[in-house]
Amino acid sequence: MKQDWPPTEVRREPNAREKRRLKMPGNSIHELAITEIERLSRRGFQRLALPEPLESGFEQSTFVQRSERLWVEGLIAIGFFNIYVIADYFIRGGASWLPLQIRLCVVTPIALLINISMRWNPNKVFRETSIALVACLIGITHLWVESDTSAISSAYAQVGLIVTVVFVNVVMRLQFVYALTASVLFASDLVFLHHDHYLDASAKLLGITLAVCAISMTVVANYSVGRDERLGYLMRLRSEIQSSELSFLNVELKKISYIDSLTGLANRHSYELQFAKLWREAVDSGGCLSVIVIDIDHFKITNDTRGHLYGDRVLARVASLLLQSLRCKDDFAARFGGEEFVVLLPAATREGAMIVAERIRKLVEVAGSPALQEPGSHPRLSTVSCGVATCWPNESNCKEDLLDSADKALYQAKSDGRNQVRWGELISTARKRPTAERRILRGLAKGDSGSWARID
Repeated sequence: MKQDWPPTEVRREPNAREKRRLKMPGNSIHELAITEIERLSRRGFQRLALPEPLESGFEQSTFVQRSERLWVEGLIAIGFFNIYVIADYFIRGGASWLPLQIRLCVVTPIALLINISMRWNPNKVFRETSIALVACLIGITHLWVESDTSAISSAYAQVGLIVTVVFVNVVMRLQFVYALTASVLFASDLVFLHHDHYLDASAKLLGITLAVCAISMTVVANYSVGRDERLGYLMRLRSEIQSSELSFLNVELKKISYIDSLTGLANRHSYELQFAKLWREAVDSGGCLSVIVIDIDHFKITNDTRGHLYGDRVLARVASLLLQSLRCKDDFAARFGGEEFVVLLPAATREGAMIVAERIRKLVEVAGSPALQEPGSHPRLSTVSCGVATCWPNESNCKEDLLDSADKALYQAKSDGRNQVRWGELISTARKRPTAERRILRGLAKGDSGSWARID
């Protein structure tokens, strides 16, 4: 079973294709965002619409806040509009009910209906178009009511139009295309000025000039705001993608730094971290910890006779068989150095560790020799020798004692003819046993028959 430990989640070195894939899928979006930032940062007029999927991303990231802002600002504007309508009626002395009825009974309900629809976060087309149409309705209605009634009313009509233009293009900040369209519709002011009999030619020219200047300046302001909004979104997106890519690459580099590139097992640094972790856990729980040190027999001869590439294949094959020999995900295998490997078995007794070591030895003996490329050639039989040691970690022993005992057992297996498993007794373990085991032994010494039952 494969070991499950964060540093060894990736068990082999990424190949060339995988290294190319370290560039995240967002990289193309990143490049597109950088291109658009450079384009929108240039001087002069630049098209505000972003290419897909950036435009959709911009709308998705802003539509909720935009709808909320339009709802609040629209409600405030409708309130001020109705205050103006009522004040205008009383200032005129209630001379005519028609302007009041049109504004309160037609324009205001339509404006409120469109404004309330912002609460449901409508799509961009409906949101921008509906507000632009309501603004044009208010502006044109104001021109129709006030124009050609008196010289003062005609002058107020121009002021009201300018206020409406400023409100649409600067306060509500419709997206540029919709703001520009609404501004073009406001140019209907030319029609009302042409038919207004209370204004002379100079007054009409002044009205046209004011309207054109107001529309032009507010359209430019609207464009600048829209460009800044998109630049801000693109810069935030660029920062998020860069941060995400950096985190991704850091994780990949960390994984690579924890594995041995040839065998895909954990490397020496990873082994030391895991050994310390399992040792602390065993000390806290009072459990045992076993170590198997494995060395490939006659590996130098294999390298000398078959070449280093074949030797690398042997190392990779043995590493694969080690992983297959593990008991569960908590077991840990690493390349210790050269042709030597180490296996950590948490909560494994002497008997359990010997079974795992024997399984490793047998698997390598049976399947540890990769086939040769040359026809008719027979690979040299690969075998391993294993040294096993077990201890109950506590204050009286240390990790080095356990590893040293397994290492001595390995050399004993080598001395006894190789392709063998040997057990190494830990001196400190014999000197100090776990508390529960010491209580049982003291009971046996006193002739307590119940201690036999506890042993069973």
